[in-house]
Amino acid sequence: MLTRRMFHTRLVAALAAGTLPFATGARAAAPATDDLWLNRLTFGASPAARAEIAELGREAWLEQQLTLRPEDDTALADRLARARLRIAYDAGEDDIGRWEARDELRPLSFLSAEPEAIVPLLEWQPGRAMEYSERMRPAQEVIAAALIRAVHAEAQLREMVTQFWHDHFNVNSEKDHTTAAPFALYDRSLRAHALGNFRSLLGEVAAAPAMLYYLNNADSRASPANENFARELLELHTLGAGNYLNDRFSDWREVPGATEGLAAGYLDLDVYEVARAFTGWSVGDGRWLAEGEEAPRTGRLHYVARWHDPYQKRVLGREFPPNRGPLADGEEVLDILARHPGTARFVCEKLARRFLSDDPPAGLVQRMAETFLAQTEAPDQIARVIRVLVLSPEFAAPPSKLRRPFEFLAAIYRATDAEVTASENGFHWQLGRAGWRQHSYGPPTGHPDRIGAWTGASTLNRMVDLAISGFEDWFGAAAADLARPVGDAATVGDFAAQHADTLAPGQGEGIAADLARAFGIDPSAPLDAISPEDRRGLGQSAVAFAALTPEFLLR
Repeated sequence: MLTRRMFHTRLVAALAAGTLPFATGARAAAPATDDLWLNRLTFGASPAARAEIAELGREAWLEQQLTLRPEDDTALADRLARARLRIAYDAGEDDIGRWEARDELRPLSFLSAEPEAIVPLLEWQPGRAMEYSERMRPAQEVIAAALIRAVHAEAQLREMVTQFWHDHFNVNSEKDHTTAAPFALYDRSLRAHALGNFRSLLGEVAAAPAMLYYLNNADSRASPANENFARELLELHTLGAGNYLNDRFSDWREVPGATEGLAAGYLDLDVYEVARAFTGWSVGDGRWLAEGEEAPRTGRLHYVARWHDPYQKRVLGREFPPNRGPLADGEEVLDILARHPGTARFVCEKLARRFLSDDPPAGLVQRMAETFLAQTEAPDQIARVIRVLVLSPEFAAPPSKLRRPFEFLAAIYRATDAEVTASENGFHWQLGRAGWRQHSYGPPTGHPDRIGAWTGASTLNRMVDLAISGFEDWFGAAAADLARPVGDAATVGDFAAQHADTLAPGQGEGIAADLARAFGIDPSAPLDAISPEDRRGLGQSAVAFAALTPEFLLR
């Protein structure tokens, strides 16, 4: 009754006619406040989430979300334990040995593995020959788990903030095996500290093997130091490009605050000095260090004293004495940056941009930054900043953020009570066609977070594909019983309207009417007049139409 070709043609025609919100610049009407919170602070409103926030009240629900720990979610832990991801490759060999062919579904064992377990994936030693996908396996497991967590996690706000930090402290897990092997450890660390203290989080990031490899600091040593991590630490992780003052000042003494020991911004000279401070921060991966000396095989940060530049330094106007103890220079850099007013403003503006609007109100950002600075020692510093954002009057503004592709897909699954079934990571490839590379975005900037970055024709066409195909067997991501009535629907029209209302409350009757016109359906016909297969097609079409309304696309 309802072919995919007909449906795609109809939606593309609507896009060409400029009737969809991303073609016209339309904005969704403000939803009920509960849904506004759920759409901004979770991966999408679901029947269970709506019931929970209605029972608890918004502020109590927020407090619960801010305090839920990953280890408290036993239902999610059970899902992750049951999940299986295929690994398949042919037999082969390299210069250290042979490996047998494999085609099997394996548990996501690296999600909870100890750091030592990744070291064999980093080494090429006789007797440890393996096909390259084995070395990339931990990253693939995290990608698979990402969709499960987004759809099913109870601690939805923590998952949303964890995704934010993955973009803020971006590591391309698929760069090569050195970033892939330790990536599960990195993901675990970001999740654990997502709502905690920013200085603690920053320290975890700087010491993470995935980051040390990604930005080349694992090999950085004196004369000359590698500047990659230092530059991104200043430009992307803390002070932000707006505080790069090299075009305004040629001497460090000219920068406001520098002669008092805390410069307002940074120069290229500060980048060089920060790079020197982090020399010797490497990885315990068994690497050769000197004649008769190898790094330990811990899979953790390993400080190589012989690689460190021990001489005096000056960072943001603060003098560092020479010959300090292990890690001391780098730790002091992190202390300075985590407590800097420029960092507070930069990070808080990015949080407000992610959860509220592309151009958040300056007054709100200032209040968030004041809390950030006042709570620099608090173990829940980030949670306190988010509380200021969510409880502000500005947070009631109408939706204006476009769901990015991963959020869009997860929100469809949450609204329909779908069960994530992915065992091939095929959804990762499908999202890549829309410009979203979950945990594998190439540039260190992370995915862009302004609406204009996601409104190109290619991305929008792929979003249409996601809406249409997300429940198809070949898509292989999630399953939902879309042939089952959501409520007590007696007619075909009621059935379609109720399914559409799960995504776009209040829009169901209009969507049912659109479907009736588009496909020649009699909306007053008894529901049992059509087959279960046709009911499933109708439910799927209603969901897809609803997913492409302003009420669902915008959050």
